[in-house]
Amino acid sequence: MKAMLLLWIGKTYAVISEYENSIQYLNQAKEIFEELKESFLVAKTLLHSGDIYINLANFKESMSCLLSALEIYEQNSKLLQNDKNKLYNIDYGDVLIALGNLYSKLTQPGKSRNYLQQAYELFEKIKDSGGMIKALSGISVTLMNDDIEKSLEYQKRALKIAEDFGNKNYVSYISGNIGSIYLKINDFNNALKYYKIGLNITKETGNKKIEAVTKLNMGYAYEQLNNEKSALQYLQESLKIAQKFKFELVIQNIYNALSDIFKKKADYKTALEYHEKYSETKDKILNKEMINKISNLQKKYEETSKKLLETKKHNSLISVALKKSINMNFVGESKKIRKVLDLAMTAAANKDANVLITGETGTGKEIIANIIHYASARKNNLFVAVNTSSVPESLAESEFFGYIKGAFTGAINDKTGYLEYANKGTLFLDEIADTPPQLQAKLLRVLDNKKIKHIGSNKEIQVDFRIISATNKDVDELIKNNKFRMDLLYRLNTIEINIPPLRERPADIKPLLFSFVQEFSKSLNKPMPKINSALVDKLKKYHFPGNVRELKNMIERAIIIMNSDTLEPEHFDTRTINELETSSVEIIKYKTIDKMEKQMIIDALKETNNNRTRAARLLGISHSTLLRKLKKIEE
Repeated sequence: MKAMLLLWIGKTYAVISEYENSIQYLNQAKEIFEELKESFLVAKTLLHSGDIYINLANFKESMSCLLSALEIYEQNSKLLQNDKNKLYNIDYGDVLIALGNLYSKLTQPGKSRNYLQQAYELFEKIKDSGGMIKALSGISVTLMNDDIEKSLEYQKRALKIAEDFGNKNYVSYISGNIGSIYLKINDFNNALKYYKIGLNITKETGNKKIEAVTKLNMGYAYEQLNNEKSALQYLQESLKIAQKFKFELVIQNIYNALSDIFKKKADYKTALEYHEKYSETKDKILNKEMINKISNLQKKYEETSKKLLETKKHNSLISVALKKSINMNFVGESKKIRKVLDLAMTAAANKDANVLITGETGTGKEIIANIIHYASARKNNLFVAVNTSSVPESLAESEFFGYIKGAFTGAINDKTGYLEYANKGTLFLDEIADTPPQLQAKLLRVLDNKKIKHIGSNKEIQVDFRIISATNKDVDELIKNNKFRMDLLYRLNTIEINIPPLRERPADIKPLLFSFVQEFSKSLNKPMPKINSALVDKLKKYHFPGNVRELKNMIERAIIIMNSDTLEPEHFDTRTINELETSSVEIIKYKTIDKMEKQMIIDALKETNNNRTRAARLLGISHSTLLRKLKKIEE
């Protein structure tokens, strides 16, 4: 089966840390599984993608993947009760563990333990020892800073399970964890006891990484016990293994420990030599980390600011590095777009100011919202995007505020709402004009006191988030017709950013054209074509009712169908362009954006022979967004 092969290739690339290739293959597998309606296998690809994004420190994407996977398992809970689906139960548990690990990295130990405890109960039910051990060890990590004794208790529970089931790899691993906890509380004799247990098993299993780390820790423990001879013996043995297998972080720590030992011996020359080696190794690792950060999707604010200054010097809106860091494509040279970016940067500098972004469909409102978030002091926390029109009014309160287990029929687990997910980060409310009236009132109260309550609970939870909202509608007209609260609007538009339609900024068409041509030439594995200047002139005369999104889709189609080395006007749907040119005023005046959007969807489906996955890609929207829009059209 092709999809299973793609999944296997994606997992293999992840093992060797080639994460971009891994994500590419996993996404391809996911699309096929979606078309085949293999929901559990879709969830499996999402799990692996979520784990990869954790490694990339892209916690937003990781959270999105893992929660989507979790939703699939929860929706198919009855199928999971079937004994033949045990393997999918294991994947379900691994999703819960991944979420626990993610929340642990986000320094939210309470949420982390909640998911890990659910994972433990699931693995205990299906008698999966490995899963039980991973869950208990994860819970232990969340308790390290708050209750070290409790942390130790969980690791010992994990060790007993590993011993009972005869899982030597886990016995070795958990023994090392227990030794490290004893090391942390300065109980060096107990630390050595457990390290030796792990080391003896490691000699059988052949895990060189664990052997090197264990011997390093034993060397440190012996040093603290003033047993210099044993300390040097284990550190030298660890160094030999680490150098052979290039465990650079282990090597760095060994050099540091050796420097300390020789400093105590007053052998300052040798101590200095090891300290210099420690510094060199540390610098080497830091340089590698810096290279990784440059290609990472989540760059630090300082780098973002630096790149932004460079782009201003080079007369473009946003640099390639910044595009990669926030996973977006926003290009332009016009004064109007520069004004938009300046306002976005002003909003970013004021992390608590709520922002309202207005503009027609396809102008890039969510892109600007992302830029504001990732250039702000909230960048290290979640950007939670919610399309308010897709949330049924009857479910709005539970989706936004969450609920506790048993709050109502069907509430079989606690649920975290959007407002809590966005804590310390940004809540992006797209199509804010479609927010149900009841939810508008509740949002206003939250904005006033920054407190929420889960449905079914009396406990208030303090939250701190910035709201960025967006709409393609005339909010003033909505207020006039009593469809939107004026007091809520005042709270949402502390800073208002209007993105002009593409027809009002023709100067941006050429840089956008070149940017998209480069992008699709690379993704479609085609040579970069020349561009006929007549094409630029032709596009500048077109009114682009679908804005930048429409231009992007036109260019993708043109790159696909072209069979020469030059992109010509005829590679575009000139019939459609001519028709729109001759009656552009009438179209803008009489045809609503909804109707134009509907026509674009119909055209995309025709273009792809009703393949919804490809149609969504052609339209530049997600598969789920296309399904929602189709449902709206059918209504």
